[in-house]
Amino acid sequence: MSSTCSKHDDMVSGSTTVSSSSVPSAVTGSFNTRYPTASGQIEWEKENGNTYKVKFFLGAQRWQAIFGSDGSFISEKMI
Repeated sequence: MSSTCSKHDDMVSGSTTVSSSSVPSAVTGSFNTRYPTASGQIEWEKENGNTYKVKFFLGAQRWQAIFGSDGSFISEKMI
């Protein structure tokens, strides 16, 4: 059931889970520069075709950041 809810949430938000290899190098480069100590499972989502959301850990805290497809930083928050 949770996977069904997750798929529904993705359809509603316009986001799609993507592998790190399909994220533009400008985006991964910006992420690595901004969060050099990011750890744990790093999860990427493409949102509305032009932004990338990434979820990761800094220490024990889970974070989310959003970048433009050109690598520009948009926002971050603890989740």
